[in-house]
Formats: sequence, structure tokens, C-alpha cells
Amino acid sequence: MNSTAPKILYVRLPCNPIFPIGAVYLADHIHKCFPTIEQRIFDLGTVPPLEFDQALDAVIDQFQPTLLVFSWRDIQIYAPVGGRGGNPLQNAFEFYYAKNPLLRLRGALGGLK
Repeated sequence: MNSTAPKILYVRLPCNPIFPIGAVYLADHIHKCFPTIEQRIFDLGTVPPLEFDQALDAVIDQFQPTLLVFSWRDIQIYAPVGGRGGNPLQNAFEFYYAKNPLLRLRGALGGLK
């Protein structure tokens, strides 16, 4: 590792987020603990897929980070967002915890999808 000041480049991958932590949350925490560390977040979700390699190379060459962090996301099927597979977490909570029988039915039917 060289003797330059530390620089962190966070790369957000183009997929559903995992809650509660993500690149923004992590960068904020690092800034609070180490305010002199320079940080940058690069969102690959804003880049066309065929340009991922070139765009990432350009950002790395320009920023010259000492640490490269990938915000790995979408590792669980129960992420609380309405993604490709619907919203399994919401369905489970409605089925198990809703007092309204119609909401319980909606959760059960949603879980069968």
C-alpha cells in the first residue's frame, strides 16, 4: 500500500438493496469515525450494462482509491422491497401477524406466488 492518504471507493452494484446497511450508510459511518478519509460512491445502476467495465475502470483511474468496496446486495430473498419475486417479507408478516383475516389471506396467497 502506498503512503498517500486513504481513499475509499464504494461501488454500488445494480441490484436490490439489503437493509439496513448499504454504501451510503457505511460511508456516513466511516466519515463520522474518520472524517479525513476521502470517499466516493459510484453507482453502477446508473451505467448501461455493456459499459460497466469501462465506467468502473475510468472511475478507479480518476479517483485512485486505496480501498475498493463493493456494496454486495440482493443476497437474500426476504429483502423488504417489491423486487423481481414480489415481496416475500411483507407476505410472511401479513400471514403470520395480521389481525385482519383478509390481510392474512392476502399474505397467504402472496406467499404462494
